Amino acid sequence: MKQLFKPLDYFFVLRPTLFYPVWTVFLAGFFVQNKYGVAANNSAASHHFLGTNGIAFIWVGLFLTMLMGAVFILNQIMDRKTDNKNQKLFLIAHGYLTPKSAFIESAALIAIAVIFAFIFSIKMGFLFLGILILTGWLYSFEPFKLKDRPLLGLVANGLGALLIFFGGWMIRGVLTQESIIYSIPYVCSVAAVYLLTTLPDVEGDASTQKQTFGVKFGFKTTVYFALFFEVVALVLSFFSKDELMFYPALFSLPFFIWASITLKMIEVQRAVKYSILLLTFTICVKWITIYSNAAFSFKYAYFFLLMGVYFLSKIYYKVRFGLTYPSLSV
Repeated sequence: MKQLFKPLDYFFVLRPTLFYPVWTVFLAGFFVQNKYGVAANNSAASHHFLGTNGIAFIWVGLFLTMLMGAVFILNQIMDRKTDNKNQKLFLIAHGYLTPKSAFIESAALIAIAVIFAFIFSIKMGFLFLGILILTGWLYSFEPFKLKDRPLLGLVANGLGALLIFFGGWMIRGVLTQESIIYSIPYVCSVAAVYLLTTLPDVEGDASTQKQTFGVKFGFKTTVYFALFFEVVALVLSFFSKDELMFYPALFSLPFFIWASITLKMIEVQRAVKYSILLLTFTICVKWITIYSNAAFSFKYAYFFLLMGVYFLSKIYYKVRFGLTYPSLSV
């Protein structure tokens, strides 16, 4: 049975569960623009055949997913020694896939995604290139390796969220001061979660001379800064009247507060998991609400996608490696 699932290694090396925050921020940009912005004649989709119907965002989202999957592969290739020490992301680190085959897969996905983005619109093409350069090259490769730098790693994750939000916004709108204002709560939310994700890997990262935020500033300071960014996300989304961010931030805040009080790793992991879950759930509900009059298959398409990735991942990791992953428990 394990051998039957082996070909799926090439799919799961993309880290599909990490698509959740990518999809969430991308769809937030699209939904927020539709609610608060005005569709522009010179938007990314306005002069393209996909812009004449209501599913242009699905095409952009699909190829953004391919791009980010490729970026996640590149990150694993460059991090394989650290991942081996931290006992995580072992498809490349433990040799189930060779770095060469993984790199070829990544290059193919990048080519397809970027070419499509330029076909869709010049603006979207350059945005995709910006995402690739920031989250792929600058983040993972020498001489930059922003992921191994405490402050620049934080900035890179925030800017990555900003560009992905812009990807959703640009489908029907153009980038203005308004788009930046509405994006900031999402940037802060991603920054808060990113900071906490550096903590479980501190020991392994430190042993390989990686200077992440958690390694550089320690457990307590990292948790406090994460709480700060979460509060900023909550406050800004309140004043911008963005319920897509406000309610998830509001209900996530107690987990961040409790983590900062107890200073326990399990509470940090709970804050990470449930904050992502709450925002993902909110975007899913928003989809169902917006498309309430659409066909059943489209109305619940995003819900089915989320559930499909979750349960397929559980089956794959259980059959292939005997692991219970992903899990909603901490």
